[in-house]
Amino acid sequence: MMATYNGEKYLKDQIVSLQKQTFTNWVLYVSDDGSTDNTVELLKELQKKDDRIKKIIINKSKYHGAFANYFNLMRYVQKMCHPFDYYFYCDQDDIWENDKMYLEVKAIDQIEKEFTESMPAFCYCDLELYSADNRDSHDKMSNHIRTQFVDNPYNSFFKDQYVWGTTISHNYAMWKLLFLGTPNEVKNNISHDVYLSKYAMTYAKIVYIPKTLVRYRRTGNNVSDTPGNYGMKKVFNKLTHIDKLVNNAARNYWGSLYFAYHAPIDTTLIQDVKECFKTRSCIKKFFKKYNVLKNESFLGRYSTKLILYSRIYKLSHFFKKGKIFK
Repeated sequence: MMATYNGEKYLKDQIVSLQKQTFTNWVLYVSDDGSTDNTVELLKELQKKDDRIKKIIINKSKYHGAFANYFNLMRYVQKMCHPFDYYFYCDQDDIWENDKMYLEVKAIDQIEKEFTESMPAFCYCDLELYSADNRDSHDKMSNHIRTQFVDNPYNSFFKDQYVWGTTISHNYAMWKLLFLGTPNEVKNNISHDVYLSKYAMTYAKIVYIPKTLVRYRRTGNNVSDTPGNYGMKKVFNKLTHIDKLVNNAARNYWGSLYFAYHAPIDTTLIQDVKECFKTRSCIKKFFKKYNVLKNESFLGRYSTKLILYSRIYKLSHFFKKGKIFK
């Protein structure tokens, strides 16, 4: 699945990287968010030459943005397509290494062989940071993320930097658990990759491939920032953009609650998540029980706790309309 918007400059490189995959039995579904450049025309030209590009849909809902566009595509695939064995998520401006799909399929297969195909399986990998003109920065995402998602996935309920959509794959057993909701519910409020990670941490077996299988291009128009080490310049930048810090946290908390109140199978973890956002004492119990952010940096850990305990996140537009969960 690929979400596009004004991506004609980089799109072909990503499509070519799919066509070069050693795992060749794939099909591509695309949702475009109303591009004003030649993105859709380019996709149609590529589709004529490769029938694995199955469908190009347009996001015609009243909600736009990268997240709304991805949910639009996921709803289409969930409703209109037969089940697939594996699900992958493409960014329009990245480049996948030739063995990306093969290695992730192999990792998922190993989980299914050990636990049967009915076990939800989730895989992600590292990625290399590249410039817009495809120059290697000799830097990778794992250099910037202090704690890997696979080490403590519960962190993802409170911070959204651990799993990047372009690195993700999972099996059908996890796909059929997903509750995607309506455009009016989700709007552009939930990041698809962070939402998927919440399903993974609750229901799936998780495997991490510590290899850079994606060239992650920083074009200047990326939806996500690159996490960084908290030097003095970074700390100053965070403090002078506290509104953005709070808003990003609020988006994640809203997504955590949306997930918890629509989870397909109730678990102790789901119940604990709901309780965590009710009182300050419940936050403390949750963090202790699940070792949340234990290995994060001092500033990363305590800035999160400050936002949670002060409840300043409830002033964001995500929570302003009052009670939104049952």
